[in-house]
Amino acid sequence: MKKIISTLFVFGISIFANLLFAQQISREQKVAFQTDNIETLKKSFAKEDYNKCFGAKETSYNLLSFSVKHDKKNVFNYLLSNNVDVNKACDNQTPLMIAAKYGRADLAKALLKKGATKTLKNDKGQTAKDYSVEYKQPALTEILK
Repeated sequence: MKKIISTLFVFGISIFANLLFAQQISREQKVAFQTDNIETLKKSFAKEDYNKCFGAKETSYNLLSFSVKHDKKNVFNYLLSNNVDVNKACDNQTPLMIAAKYGRADLAKALLKKGATKTLKNDKGQTAKDYSVEYKQPALTEILK
């Protein structure tokens, strides 16, 4: 019982710390991101911000994960061309895990081509393939096997 409580405590602290230290994304930045326009994005985010975690509601994402989640291909390709960290996890999820969750097969292939590691695990021991199975994304499961 003590082990379960201490594990939950550590997990809770790690989530809280991630959200606490994640920079909150501003309304202006959200709008810039949603346009999928590179020039607007460059005006709203400094290049140093490309790998940072940004808080959004109760979780955090980096810009690459945001672009995958919201299927913003221009932003996605721009970030990849600027050598962002394809394995950067925010709130315990890598961009590849996000692609697996939301069924973004084309983006997952691009991430893998750029060096994304499909064997990375979150704190629950889940890989991107596990996400694809959990969220019923058979095309992703096939890509990630």
